[in-house]
Amino acid sequence: MEADPKFVKDIIAAGGKSVKKCMQCATCSVVCPLSTDNNPFPRKEMIWAQWGLKEKLLTDPSVWLCHQCNDCSAYCPRNARPGEVLSAIRGVAIANYSFPSFFARAFLNPAYFPLLVAIPIILLAIYFAGFAPNGFTIPEGKVVFSNFIPHEHLEAVGTALGAWVGLAIVIGLYRYWMAISREGGRLIYIPTGEGEVKAPQGFITALISSIIEIIFHTRFRKCEEAHYRYYAHLGMFYGFILIGISTLIALGYLFMGRELGLPLTDPAKVLGNIGAVLLFVGTTWVIYERAVRKDKTGFGGYFDWLFLATLYVVAITGIIVEAARLANATAAYYIYMVHLVAVFVLLIYAPYSKFAHLAYRAITMTYEKCYGRS
Repeated sequence: MEADPKFVKDIIAAGGKSVKKCMQCATCSVVCPLSTDNNPFPRKEMIWAQWGLKEKLLTDPSVWLCHQCNDCSAYCPRNARPGEVLSAIRGVAIANYSFPSFFARAFLNPAYFPLLVAIPIILLAIYFAGFAPNGFTIPEGKVVFSNFIPHEHLEAVGTALGAWVGLAIVIGLYRYWMAISREGGRLIYIPTGEGEVKAPQGFITALISSIIEIIFHTRFRKCEEAHYRYYAHLGMFYGFILIGISTLIALGYLFMGRELGLPLTDPAKVLGNIGAVLLFVGTTWVIYERAVRKDKTGFGGYFDWLFLATLYVVAITGIIVEAARLANATAAYYIYMVHLVAVFVLLIYAPYSKFAHLAYRAITMTYEKCYGRS
């Protein structure tokens, strides 16, 4: 085993500043509702983090099987906050496997925040300077966003950038899968923790099963100290899904030649508005609990808060944009630009932010169902 002191510093900088407080009492592994008898966590991950065992942690599926319910942090007698340490390790792992890794590292360092926001602003400025039909001109009369930025332009840019996001996340997941496969090997059965065994699943079956678990937040239900996370995350998760469905319906309208600026009774608007409310309520709930119950459920590091703040800005500006459009206020155009920048930070940087947790956790759960825990 090779210790890497720099890796310890990376964990601390990413939000795991309490890692050195761990005294290996194993309380965390005992109280964790997701830890198994045959392969408990996060006790071993805490000592690996203290020692700087980079390769062990970066290829440890248990890091991703943790759902950060923070039962471990609530009962830790040393306030070592194992939940937050594992969250920091996940952030560092994303930076290690992502392509290109620069953006992921930028999400771990507050000093790069201005650059992350400046990129979409610069791209907007280039668009208005060279591609917008009327340049940067605020249209007069009724607020119609397509007169400001044609929807066809947004869809073209979104499709191109979306393809890049898909490629980036696939590369990161492939690197991660290969790393844990080399380290963990192949198990011929999967211990259940009750003295029984079950046969491993095929990849497709395991992937579908994992996606279903994520959709219903099955493992979040087991959290006790932060049980609110189950409901709050459901709000955020389904809110985002409904907004995505609404966007797809609107895209279908465009292909049919239908103008947008839809009435509130349109199905796309109904789904989008319900999604926006769920996203806003869920994010507000998480932020409130983290701020008020930080001693029990954990406050989180910069990596967590940047994602939460971006989600919040997307939800709030989306709601305000619609209200301003309905009120026919010129300010709607300016808020719309802020909304577009926030959406860019949320979606285009998804392979490098906490958003990537969804993909890495899904592929880890799939690995667990196929080969067990190593």
